[in-house]
Parts: sequence; C-alpha cells; structure tokens
Amino acid sequence: MSKEIQIQGGAGPEEAAVLAAVVERLLIDEAAAMATPATPPRQSAWVQSWRPREIHAPLPSHVYDAEPPQENTTPE
Repeated sequence: MSKEIQIQGGAGPEEAAVLAAVVERLLIDEAAAMATPATPPRQSAWVQSWRPREIHAPLPSHVYDAEPPQENTTPE
C-alpha cells in the first residue's frame, strides 16, 4: 500500500491484517474500475427503430456486375 493506515481500538494483529487486506482489495478494485471506460447505456428497440439506418442492396454489387447484360437474340 502507498499510505500508512493506523488501526486503533484494541485490534489485534489478525484483525489489523484483515482490515489492511480489505482496504488493499478496495483500492485495487477502485483502480481497476477507473481504468476501464464506462459503457454507454443501451437504448431500447423503440428508440432505435425510428433512427435512420443504411439499407443494403439485396445482393452485393459484384453479383450485379458478374455478367454483362445479355442482348435480346430472339429473331423477329
């Protein structure tokens, strides 16, 4: 630990060790929580449904361009 903690009130060495371990664990958990960025709240489906979104073509463009267009070869 980086700071000195004084435990008073008649605590014996075992109690002092337990308290020091709890404080150390709290400091570790706090540091880990501050190291991870907060996740944004997830919006409900009702909120997301009205937002504009990109609508993709039913087939990818390389499928459309795979063959050149066929000319009408039926005799008239």
